[in-house]
Amino acid sequence: MFFRTVIVYVLLLLVLRLMGKRQIGELQPSELVTTLLLSEIAAQPVIDDNIPISYGIVPVAVVIALEVIASFAVTKCPRLKKIFIGKPSVLINRGKLDIGEMSKVRITAEELLSELRLQGFGDIRDVYYAVMEENGKLSVIPKASASPSTKADVGAGAKENGMARAIVVEGKINDENLTALGKDRAWLYKQIKARNTALEDIFLMTCGDSGETGLLTKGKIKK
Repeated sequence: MFFRTVIVYVLLLLVLRLMGKRQIGELQPSELVTTLLLSEIAAQPVIDDNIPISYGIVPVAVVIALEVIASFAVTKCPRLKKIFIGKPSVLINRGKLDIGEMSKVRITAEELLSELRLQGFGDIRDVYYAVMEENGKLSVIPKASASPSTKADVGAGAKENGMARAIVVEGKINDENLTALGKDRAWLYKQIKARNTALEDIFLMTCGDSGETGLLTKGKIKK
């Protein structure tokens, strides 16, 4: 039993190292399922010495292989990402509360206010964007009037920078984010052409509310 426990412990330690450094509260749905399965599968040969140790090792290897394959597939197919991981939900969009989106993620107004207080915002009117990320964490972008001032801001007046959205990821266009920004593919192709870059060469292209774009291609960031 001692040696079985040591073997399973080392195996799970290596598996969790392979999965990455996410904390339990930050696991994606597929990662959480994998973690739960691993704990159940690994416990069987440890508890019952009549179960061969291979009955624990082989299923663990299969589960982690499925997780790696799913993670790879998600990066290559955005549609699979919506199925396995989901997508961020914008609860406060440019200072306006989206009640419909709150209903979709099943969060009440009291819960939202509580989350904002945990982020250091006592007044919802100070929030420009509040986004429920895929892992359930709330990201908050304050209004310019509620943001700490920097040297560059002195005398320039408050300006809403908004939130940068990914409009191209690894050569694939995100039409949903383009629509949210009030842009279309014609505008995007014009921006790409102006930078003398091909769509398939783009690793990441973002656009903010003000229309400012950022481009990352082959290890270089362009503006």
